[in-house]
Amino acid sequence: MKAPDSLTDGVVTLRKVRESDRAVVLSTMADPVVRRWLNMPASPRNSDFDSMMRVIRAGFASGDRLDYCVTAPPDDVSLGAVIASRRHRDNYELAYLARPEGRGRGLMTRGVRLVCDWLFEAGVGRIEIRTHPGNEPSQRVAERAGFQREGVERRSIWLHNNREDAIVWSLLPDDPR
Repeated sequence: MKAPDSLTDGVVTLRKVRESDRAVVLSTMADPVVRRWLNMPASPRNSDFDSMMRVIRAGFASGDRLDYCVTAPPDDVSLGAVIASRRHRDNYELAYLARPEGRGRGLMTRGVRLVCDWLFEAGVGRIEIRTHPGNEPSQRVAERAGFQREGVERRSIWLHNNREDAIVWSLLPDDPR
């Protein structure tokens, strides 16, 4: 599957991560809220950004992982990210994060919707999100984007070297959104 370099709805633009995003991405990795819910390095370094860029390039080349920065034009500064990863049976799973300037503005919901619309147009039959039971803002994004809560997977995700429960959310092409 050949993914587009960018997607937009006129309010948000999703684009590939660039070298010029290095400082903002490293700052986002170090944000306490992002670190609470995602496995980020304790003290992000340039080598972490370099490693991430290798993963992003390989993911776009294979179509197995698509990492997009979320921006709000006319500014081209990354406010967060939406990542779509291919899973078993050609389903995709989304993850998303926002730096402080990108929170509470509906931008992540819009970004999630853009990626979902593109994936469904490309023929994907199911998209999933997994949220930690304590991460209410992430759950609200899933709900606002039209995802349906399916239930709790017990100890199904790794977070800070511990197995944790995850709420599973799904979206199908014909679901209302």
